[in-house]
Amino acid sequence: MENTKKKKKKPSSFYRRQDRWGLIMMSPWLIGTVLFFLYPLVQVIIYSFNDITLELGNVNQTWAGLKNYIYVLRVHATFYQDIISIFAKTVPNTILIIFFSLFAAVLLNGKYKFRGVARVLFFLPIILATDLISVELSTVALSGANDSKVAAEGVSGALMVVNFLIDGVGLPREMISTLLGVISNVFEVIKLSGVQILIFLAGLQSISPSMYEVAKMEGATAYETFWKVTLPTVSPMILTNLVYTITDNLMRTDLVDVIQTTAFGQAQYGYSAAMSVVFLVCTLALVGISVLIVGKVVFYND
Repeated sequence: MENTKKKKKKPSSFYRRQDRWGLIMMSPWLIGTVLFFLYPLVQVIIYSFNDITLELGNVNQTWAGLKNYIYVLRVHATFYQDIISIFAKTVPNTILIIFFSLFAAVLLNGKYKFRGVARVLFFLPIILATDLISVELSTVALSGANDSKVAAEGVSGALMVVNFLIDGVGLPREMISTLLGVISNVFEVIKLSGVQILIFLAGLQSISPSMYEVAKMEGATAYETFWKVTLPTVSPMILTNLVYTITDNLMRTDLVDVIQTTAFGQAQYGYSAAMSVVFLVCTLALVGISVLIVGKVVFYND
């Protein structure tokens, strides 16, 4: 009886070497993930269920169950309210940053004179995002605010604009409040959009010119080309920027300082660990929901 089963071919030496070198190249990332992320994460979760005391460099753990979580969510004066307000602000800020980054990337990807100068001006937010320059800008702003004449002129000018929008244009006060909030947040949005602009710009430059040529031959307008060609092609970058922007915004909030102060300023390590775990779970939930919603409209071009 002939054996009809075909033996599986062993991978060639080339593919074995390719897999081996792939693992070697990934090993620094894998080692770093295990040592600097997974191990500390497991330790924090363990600490969150214990009362932690330090004695002569030793960490003493006493099982406390859910006591730390009950304190964080029910007893702590501001943590519960802070985490709700922070996540409520993160969602609109993320949407605003994504839209601005895509808009800026589309402008920078165009073919026009002095495009290099325009790119330098738009990439300045990456430099401005450094802590040193942010501190200097804050110092300058505070010194300018101390000048009573400048402050008075600024307040009177703002009041004139608000009165014009209410009395002259007839806009409701709620809409004006929203507009003023967005305007006051413009500098922060620009400062936090540098990396996203680079990612979108890389995605736009990877689009094949033939796709635009076909759209032009079919008589598509610039508006139709953007919605039918550009936006679907860069939609995976929208998902990438969404995850990055959410995590970046949350890591810049005052809640991170509260968690650090609770641990290293008040020596409440168990409470700080519980805060970290709650913050992590809420962050993962927000990222997961956002990915599920946006992932449904992402187009992958094979």
